[in-house]
Amino acid sequence: MDLVPFASVDRTALRWLRTAESPAGFSLLSGDATVASLAWNARGGSLATAATADGAWTFKRAGFLAPTITVRLRDQPQPLAKVTAHLRSHEIRLREGPSYRLQHVSHILPSWKLVSERDEEVLHIEPAAEHGSLRGGAVVVSSQSDSSETLLLIALCWYFIVLAWFEDELVEALVPFEGPDAPVRLEWPT
Repeated sequence: MDLVPFASVDRTALRWLRTAESPAGFSLLSGDATVASLAWNARGGSLATAATADGAWTFKRAGFLAPTITVRLRDQPQPLAKVTAHLRSHEIRLREGPSYRLQHVSHILPSWKLVSERDEEVLHIEPAAEHGSLRGGAVVVSSQSDSSETLLLIALCWYFIVLAWFEDELVEALVPFEGPDAPVRLEWPT
């Protein structure tokens, strides 16, 4: 798949589409043009690679109670960016640049927004589910987001959203059924 430069596409029609199930893979499209890809290296792992026409980054989550995500240029030891996860808002810090907040837009819709230090919305991402599975999502880029790091932020935010989605699916699978459709539980008499 040939990746086209981000500067050459219509940024008003960006969308992520799932291209692989296991390990998960997604492509960022603008019309028929593929701008970026994001693929997990192994099923169940957190290491993923985002590729663009200009290069590639790796994303890796570490930690449990205070998780962080590190971003590196592929084959480079120094982190380029770091995401610190908090309960309501998540911070993205670029090594040589500004920081951003990634947060849910509302509790009803699964939308996310990325906000700059000046409280300006940079990205708006809406994941789309099909039959309970994450299939893709729409990306709206602010007209003022013309910086070279915009594509990195789009890929990093999507990585975070997909990881959160997969973790939610895992938790839901572990919760026992309750209510009228719950399986009958047999209990030993005491």
